[in-house]
Amino acid sequence: MIAQKAEFELLKYKLQGRFTEYIVKLHDADGEEVKYHITDYYNEDISEITDTKIWELSDRVFGVENDSRLGIKILGFITSEHFYRNDVLEAMYVKEMEDKADSYYEK
Repeated sequence: MIAQKAEFELLKYKLQGRFTEYIVKLHDADGEEVKYHITDYYNEDISEITDTKIWELSDRVFGVENDSRLGIKILGFITSEHFYRNDVLEAMYVKEMEDKADSYYEK
């Protein structure tokens, strides 16, 4: 028996003002398919992601923790698939490093 690899598929995304919604399908190693709804919330000038929520789309309410193993895999996948999310996260990282450098030199 050959082991199956879990794969993600970005079904759609929609930019709506200060948030972006994604629908991702997971084809897991057992052959099951599960859809997830991910929402990124942005600050007023849409330069930083201030919060992210992940929900399993099923007949039950099931939130996925962003820092869980599954949450990290989902967020990593949509970051690699969606150019704007990747650009925003990169800009946030650069700003954080600049702020740390500035605070170091101010001492």
